Amino acid sequence: MTLLGERLRWDVVRGATGLLFLFLLLPLLVVVLVSFNPTQYPSFPPDGFSLTWYREFVESDRLLGALWSSFIVASGSAIVAGVVGLVSALGFVRRDFEYKSVLSSVLFLPMLISPVVIGVALTAFLTDIGMQKNYLFLILGHSTLVLPYVFITVRAQLFGFDRSIEEAALTLGANELETFVEVTLPVIAPGLGAGMLLAFVISFGEFTATQFWVQPETITAPIEIYTMVRTSLTPKINAMATVLMFITVGIPLLLDVLLGKELILKTA
Repeated sequence: MTLLGERLRWDVVRGATGLLFLFLLLPLLVVVLVSFNPTQYPSFPPDGFSLTWYREFVESDRLLGALWSSFIVASGSAIVAGVVGLVSALGFVRRDFEYKSVLSSVLFLPMLISPVVIGVALTAFLTDIGMQKNYLFLILGHSTLVLPYVFITVRAQLFGFDRSIEEAALTLGANELETFVEVTLPVIAPGLGAGMLLAFVISFGEFTATQFWVQPETITAPIEIYTMVRTSLTPKINAMATVLMFITVGIPLLLDVLLGKELILKTA
């Protein structure tokens, strides 16, 4: 293939990729722009610029409560999935036991099975054992959905782990707990942190299974947006959706910047 043909091929690939990203991002951009529209009825392009709907969003106890519920559930789910995912990954990577491959496949089921099925099944199980629908109910449900993501990232980190540094620490007098806390955990922390962050973002925006688990006092932001769309189409929906997008996108970007600066300082 000639140099011109090679360049033309990559130009086509880049153009198609750009169009794909534009197709994915354009609806989100429209939601953001419409959220600043001063009129009652959404229109694009906006008729002007106003923070009216954001002010009403901030003044709404119901919307802020839903956002706070999402934050509580996502934080709790990330912590639970982080602990369970870390222990599970250590066990699967460093221990051999019967039916290991089968149990490993079971951990991936929440990624393969429809959230509707998981929502119904977990509701039936937790209700049968007498658990009430509250924040703990939601955290357990979301932890089930996001656990595979933590497990994958931590396990990948452990596969590339050099165990000779652990052996060196044990040789120098550290016990197993000290070795794990001071040697192993700092090395696998990037994988654990990435998995927990991914778990937080997925949990924060989870809707499908959550609709089976919420009560009026534990309504999350995605459920509240869906309820508003069904009952009363108001521009506050666009404002809340924009806030939701900035949280789910902004937190990972902020942590990436902070961790990047930390790495720069360590290597300087």
